[in-house]
Amino acid sequence: MRSRTLLVSSLLAASVSMLGCSSSTLSDSSPSSTGTAPGALPDLTKVDFVDQTASTAVQIDAVDNSFKPEYVQISAGTAVTFRNDGRNDHNVIASEDGGFATIDAADFAPGTEKAITFAEPGDYPYYCSLHGTKTKGMIGAIRVT
Repeated sequence: MRSRTLLVSSLLAASVSMLGCSSSTLSDSSPSSTGTAPGALPDLTKVDFVDQTASTAVQIDAVDNSFKPEYVQISAGTAVTFRNDGRNDHNVIASEDGGFATIDAADFAPGTEKAITFAEPGDYPYYCSLHGTKTKGMIGAIRVT
């Protein structure tokens, strides 16, 4: 009886160990180069970008719970000024680590503005963590061509 209990305990421990290896292998193979889970970014294939590629400077307003315009297409090298025209504090955080420098809420009170120049082509989704998440609420994106 004692050997049967030992065998069952050993098999149970081996099963738990294998499950642990299996789940770490699955999480290590997630198809994202930035370490974010699939679906953790907004789907930009279904949005209309406001074409401002002819402008050398672009302004995006943070108003209450939205960015206006929400989605902007610019040319590489364009300065984008984020202006807080709302009644509340906001921040601007790149949805992907290293996308661009964060504009902290302490530096983005109503009436203030901060500029960021986008030099490299690509999509730069962003959000206000005080009024949304990476995919819902106060979100936007800049497409650099």
